[in-house]
Amino acid sequence: MLPMRYRPLTLVLLPALAIAESATPSKYQTPEDWRTVCLGRSQFDMPATAVWQLQIPYGDTVDYAATDPWAKRSLDYGTDPGNGIYKFVRIRVSAETTRNAFDSAVGVELPNETRSKLRVLQTRISEKRGSYDPDEHAWDQHLKELRALEAEYKRYREMIAEITIVQSVIDFFEEEGRPTEELEEELAGYEKQIAALPTDERYEKERAFELGIPDAAGAWHPDRMVAVLWRNNRIFHFEFGPKNGEYDSSIEAIEPAARDLLARFRPREAFEIPTEPGVCLPFGFIADDGTENYYMGFSWHLKSTPYVLNSLTLSNSATDGIELLPMLTKRLMGNPFPAALVATNIGPRRIDIGSTRGTLTGRSFQAIDPEGDRLSSHAQYNLNAGAVAGKYTPTLLYKLQTYANDQPPPPIEQAEADVLHFMKSFRPLPGMQVLYEAKEKKQ
Repeated sequence: MLPMRYRPLTLVLLPALAIAESATPSKYQTPEDWRTVCLGRSQFDMPATAVWQLQIPYGDTVDYAATDPWAKRSLDYGTDPGNGIYKFVRIRVSAETTRNAFDSAVGVELPNETRSKLRVLQTRISEKRGSYDPDEHAWDQHLKELRALEAEYKRYREMIAEITIVQSVIDFFEEEGRPTEELEEELAGYEKQIAALPTDERYEKERAFELGIPDAAGAWHPDRMVAVLWRNNRIFHFEFGPKNGEYDSSIEAIEPAARDLLARFRPREAFEIPTEPGVCLPFGFIADDGTENYYMGFSWHLKSTPYVLNSLTLSNSATDGIELLPMLTKRLMGNPFPAALVATNIGPRRIDIGSTRGTLTGRSFQAIDPEGDRLSSHAQYNLNAGAVAGKYTPTLLYKLQTYANDQPPPPIEQAEADVLHFMKSFRPLPGMQVLYEAKEKKQ
């Protein structure tokens, strides 16, 4: 038997260059106990017991290998109006959570003078650590000064925590009608010391602003603009700005476009399929004209099989398709432990992905009993499917991956049949179907 700890098995797709022949999907019947869901500009079917792996900013799901390149939980969407750069906003969504969690998420994003003062102290420590030169500084003196800065930071951290505690005690004493003069004097002393600390340059450039919609908060930082929404007991986090490098757009250019996007966003129920053009993400939807680029990756598991992870990456951007091509063409991984595992290739073979032709491939692994020289009773496996964007379908990369644990995964034959149904069910959202058909008629 394989070890109880997680053992992710890495595998990638073989080439799947395909062109959709028609905007109309081929005949397809939704399997029993499956439901239709949507991601990107597509809809597809999956078992009704699917649980989305949503973990930002709070989550309660199985913690899979963080180094897995497929473990993505966000949507990149749109074009920056200031510089024309793709990926205007990154959107993330939480699992169902509490209003207190939303308030905490807002507190993290809004400008905070106290956090700014602590950053100043942290910067002093970092600069001191990097300033040591054995030719110019005595090590003992350098270490003494560094320890003094660290002690100062710790003292102020504890003082900030004490302010919260003392204020709570004052509030309690006031309700009880008890005297609070000494506590208020103590609190004033702490606050005076914190007030004497300087703020950093970042804080001077940050600002909070009203979005003009309920249960929402916005903040502008030097390198990004953030909006946090509370909808249907979930936190929706919008980060406007570049994913790498410095932000060269002005708030005057970004804010109107951000407000327009937020006005077009709405929450949705798990199995609600929007009828107008736009882009779906788990429990959310952005209405648009059907032309904006997007790139998204999300994962899920079924309630009955939490150690079988499904991951799906979708994009309608030609640039993203080029970037994903190495993942499609990389060779299959060899067996790293030939004396301990028997590896069996699955495919590659051509399959239907909606109205497009794509590729299915994979690999299964069975452990060898070192004493009896027999195979284990069940295998761990990967199944992969994908296709490069066609006329009416996105670039698609899908991976089903099992993780070793004491619960055997479903038989690989059943998993493969489910993947084929899942792939065949891909079709455009209703609103996108209308746009595609209108485009065909014009041509």
